[in-house]
Amino acid sequence: MTDMTARDYAKLGFDEFLESSDKEFPFSFDDVWLFIEQKRAKETWQEKINQFEDAVRGDESSLGDNMLNVVMPVEHNFTEKQYIREFRAPAGHTIVSKIHNTNHPIFLLEGEVTIIEESGERRVKAPFYSITEVGTKRIVLVHEDCLFVTVHPANSTTIHEVEEEVVAKTFKDVNIQPKDYSVLDKFIKEIGVST
Repeated sequence: MTDMTARDYAKLGFDEFLESSDKEFPFSFDDVWLFIEQKRAKETWQEKINQFEDAVRGDESSLGDNMLNVVMPVEHNFTEKQYIREFRAPAGHTIVSKIHNTNHPIFLLEGEVTIIEESGERRVKAPFYSITEVGTKRIVLVHEDCLFVTVHPANSTTIHEVEEEVVAKTFKDVNIQPKDYSVLDKFIKEIGVST
């Protein structure tokens, strides 16, 4: 008998389950396996970035919660249902972000940094902007003194309250909402495309 992989064993179990059930399963084995592999990869990233944060927390080049405010104070501004956060970071430092609980833009207005996140690594120079997605936690290596601005959707109007709203304490606390595809579904129906 040939050596079977974990995937092979899972496929056998999946097929046996389907044969013993009188109900139709809504997903193929490949869909389920891909979902599990993606979930495992996400959990591995989360574990590794937390380990990295723990390892650099005591290093003087790391800008943790307290150090960032000492080196370059964070400016907080509020406007109608928005929280605007502006901060600077000096060259040669490392930033490990918090876990973001909202989708929001981030603008690099001055400087050059390397951003390391679950999707990969990229070196960027100002002016630059990107969208931070819910659940993002990143490492930023600062090559040149930089200025960042983030704009968060928020109902809160105090720094303490807004922190509770826009930051998740752990990856399990992330506020992921299902996407609403009703507009797309309506459009597809209107143009007569079958799905």
